[in-house]
Amino acid sequence: MDITKVKQKIYQSILNGDVSKSVVENLVREDGTLLSKECELWDYKKTFEDSADAFLKLLKSIISFHNTFGGYIIFGVDEVEKDTSFIICGVKKNLIDQQKLRGQFDRHFNKRLDLTYEEILISYREIDFLVGLLHIPKRDKRTHSIAAINDGANSKGKLILGKDAVYIRKIDECKQVVAQSDFEFLVSERSLFSEEGESKQIRKNIIEHNLPDKNFICPEFIGRFEILQELWSWLSDDFQYTKVLAADGGKGKTSIAYEFCQLIIKSGTELFEQVMWLTAKKQQFKAAYNQYVGAPETHYKDLDSLLREICLRTGTLPEEVKEFTLQQLQRAARDGLKLIPSFVVIDDIDSNSPEEQKRIMEIARSISNTSSRVLMTTRANNIYSNDSSILVPGLKGEEYKDLVNAICESIGLQKYNEKNIEKLNLTSEGSPLFTESILRLCKLGVSVEKAIVDWSGKSGDAVREAALRKEVSELSPEAIKILLTISYVGSLSRSELHQYTDLENSEINTSIEQLGNLFLISSIEFIEEEPRFESTSSISKLVLSIANDIVPNSDQYINRIREICEGLEANSQVHIPEVGAAVRQCNSLLKEERFDDSRNTVRSLIKKPRYKENSDLFFILAKTNYEDPTVSDDIARKSFSEAFIKGQRKPAFFEMWYQTEVNYGSIKAIFEVCDNALRSIVKFDTQWGERYAYASYNLAISTVNYDSKIRYLVACYRQSSKLIKLSKKEKWEKFKDLNIKVVDAIWDESVNNAMYEVAGRAIINAINGGDIRSINFNRMMEVSQFFIDEKSVSDEAFRELRDYLERAPNLIREGGGNREALALKLDQAYRNMKASTRNKKIQVTA
Repeated sequence: MDITKVKQKIYQSILNGDVSKSVVENLVREDGTLLSKECELWDYKKTFEDSADAFLKLLKSIISFHNTFGGYIIFGVDEVEKDTSFIICGVKKNLIDQQKLRGQFDRHFNKRLDLTYEEILISYREIDFLVGLLHIPKRDKRTHSIAAINDGANSKGKLILGKDAVYIRKIDECKQVVAQSDFEFLVSERSLFSEEGESKQIRKNIIEHNLPDKNFICPEFIGRFEILQELWSWLSDDFQYTKVLAADGGKGKTSIAYEFCQLIIKSGTELFEQVMWLTAKKQQFKAAYNQYVGAPETHYKDLDSLLREICLRTGTLPEEVKEFTLQQLQRAARDGLKLIPSFVVIDDIDSNSPEEQKRIMEIARSISNTSSRVLMTTRANNIYSNDSSILVPGLKGEEYKDLVNAICESIGLQKYNEKNIEKLNLTSEGSPLFTESILRLCKLGVSVEKAIVDWSGKSGDAVREAALRKEVSELSPEAIKILLTISYVGSLSRSELHQYTDLENSEINTSIEQLGNLFLISSIEFIEEEPRFESTSSISKLVLSIANDIVPNSDQYINRIREICEGLEANSQVHIPEVGAAVRQCNSLLKEERFDDSRNTVRSLIKKPRYKENSDLFFILAKTNYEDPTVSDDIARKSFSEAFIKGQRKPAFFEMWYQTEVNYGSIKAIFEVCDNALRSIVKFDTQWGERYAYASYNLAISTVNYDSKIRYLVACYRQSSKLIKLSKKEKWEKFKDLNIKVVDAIWDESVNNAMYEVAGRAIINAINGGDIRSINFNRMMEVSQFFIDEKSVSDEAFRELRDYLERAPNLIREGGGNREALALKLDQAYRNMKASTRNKKIQVTA
């Protein structure tokens, strides 16, 4: 039997809702036995026992099929030999009570699913058997994935259904969704034919957003999968459109909200058109309240400014917003969120007074709706009900261990043993922020035990402040001034620091070096000529809290920074009413699939001299062509290129352009999009870095010209090496394998083209990068023979390889393993180079 054709027939039957005899007959072989395969479309069961345990297992199978491609569960099939032989054995009549099954489903998932169960007669070896056929429909793409609303354990206490866990069918198993790729699959078309490689290309939904730089929120996110899972499950809740992440300061509420936003954006779910990140002021510590309040404004400072920001981001014109009363703002925000489905994060609402917090929470509930949801972060409080809140606990176990190791690595501390990590966990209550503070004390030379004693004797805030004061005492006045400026404004380049502080370049460079040595600021990759510098949120908050003590006339200085900052922001956020109205109208037209009307709207404005270079108009034109299925591939691709030339640099723009080129463009075009995105995004983005690495590798493989091939391979290696340093184990291994492929390719191409110097340098770089395979040391010996010929390589390359061969035997011996024979060969290769005529000439001329 052709398994692909069988799958296609069964899949079509699922989509048609077919529960006839033909479904089972498609799985019957000529000898009467059933196809010896269970997969993502069907599952065999011998019988069904009417028990709570049996219903739980059945429900797990049903929801897994439903979230994937839909499917059939066929009762009355006996597995006589595991995975190789299935025969029809039949079932008793009325095996499953459909009403009870639907009731159990409703109880565990709070949803109704259109399940159909039929019993049909099938002949096997001239005997009629009754077979049960349960049809599970495929979940519509526009419907969010379904998860259990409570835990379901069997009679032995084993968890079968996890609360908020999402399950999908992977081959013949029901698997919980855990990886980013799983979430992306959940919101995709989930077409079996595309899985089999036959489908048309699908244009992924691109979600616009205004998320801040990840490094400012949380450079490395650790754990918290259960909370992310609960939030994902919440997106399918038909009755609750607001949620609160609540916890004491330092537990990571904002980091969780940020990571969940990233998950939504990367998945491409069609639930939302935009992710809106709204944070209050950067906070300043006030001892009277034991919390941070009254720091610089970011997006909002109270209910009024919050609603204005939401209105502006959902299509209301600035001129209209200025005149609105609070009631009008509330109405406009509610209507805007209905018009433009949005996922809104309101962060740091506890920066406001308790009364204002309460008002914000109440209004958030009134403006959220079936189209848009609101997630808020605040300290633990009793304003919201328990079912609307998620209390964020501290990290523990392996997650906390990973956190400690990550912080130690980032600030240059040796890793701690299990016993000390347990002490840290107990003292810090698993708070990432508090843990970092204790470890920063250790960085100053305090033992773990002493740091913990200090921490236990005072409040966490006091200890963190004490640690920072010790560090600041080592800084020059200029360095303190720069630290305060970065803490207030965020990431800044050297030229921007000069603009804010009026310090000379030499003073700025010295200060940056001091701050970097104490790990108070870090450099962000942007462009090589103009790096940017930033501090973590915890350090920034503490710096602002002690500003009066470390900078003379700090209030006056901060006011000056604020004025400069607001002036620059005003210049960069120019609102053009006509453009905003056109974009808003086009988005409405696109929702109704009126693509021609959307294009006409844009073109009518572009014709005017004032708007002919406006990048936002060219972006919405490209977006229209991206979403219009009748537009040719070339036109869609060209429209993105035009928008880029006009100056469009939004993340959503690059994502749409990339998806277009992946589906319809060339390898070279994909590489150019990745290259442009990396050059345009302020901080190095790992997703674009990964795309760039693979695009450059694919381009290298398809390129014939040697110089171009090597150039792309080197670009791939550099990007992949960066990603290795930033990635966790699973990804790290993937990029390590890619680097190995690149090194092998450079070696083969260079040796074949007699470019021995390139080959030699590539191997040295690979070994320096940790690729100490024996084959690389053998390659060094092989290429050394060509280095002796003075015409083939430069003197500099000769000396480099000679010196490296001298060190190589020790590298081999230190690396362990039984490679002494290789070390001896390397030593001989070194002696050959050293004794060569060329080496003697180099020594004479040196």
